[in-house]
Amino acid sequence: MKGLERKKELILERERYFANAVGSAVFEKPTISLWMILIPILFMHFIYRMQKFKAGRLKFDEEFMVTRRRAMDLAVETLETGVKPNMDRVVQQYGLQDSFERPYAAWMRALFDYYTDLLNANGDSFDALARSAFRSRGEFLLTLNRLSTVEKEFYAVLKPQLAATEGAAGIIATIETHSMRLRRQLADQIFA
Repeated sequence: MKGLERKKELILERERYFANAVGSAVFEKPTISLWMILIPILFMHFIYRMQKFKAGRLKFDEEFMVTRRRAMDLAVETLETGVKPNMDRVVQQYGLQDSFERPYAAWMRALFDYYTDLLNANGDSFDALARSAFRSRGEFLLTLNRLSTVEKEFYAVLKPQLAATEGAAGIIATIETHSMRLRRQLADQIFA
């Protein structure tokens, strides 16, 4: 299954790039000003802010990838064993609140289908896998739009739970907006 592992890494590499790009939109990177160079204590504050920024970005990327890794592992396992998982049962194992289970299962299902299509495709790069699996920009965009839709449905259920968290609604809106934009760019790049 060496070929399957290679495809998995290509896909996860693209997903990490996607997570990093979304994280860049969510987190504002500190910038150096002339005053920081002239007044060293300000530069120390910049270093502190930069470390906090980097730690936040790493944590964001890790959390952003959790669901994607779960779905990928299920897709690989299914291709290796031939046994398709019952996504509702799988999601129940994660201990989510009842109101989250259905939208999370839909999101996992969409990711699972997406990854399974890519893992079944032929190619030695993510772009080649996507062209092989989806054959046209329109077909690829339909799949990416489905991913965006189920993610939005999950976030819609999540938003009320985070209402008391300052800035959460803005962060979710940024994630949704940039995810759509990045996915369209990806389709344009692959099917140019």
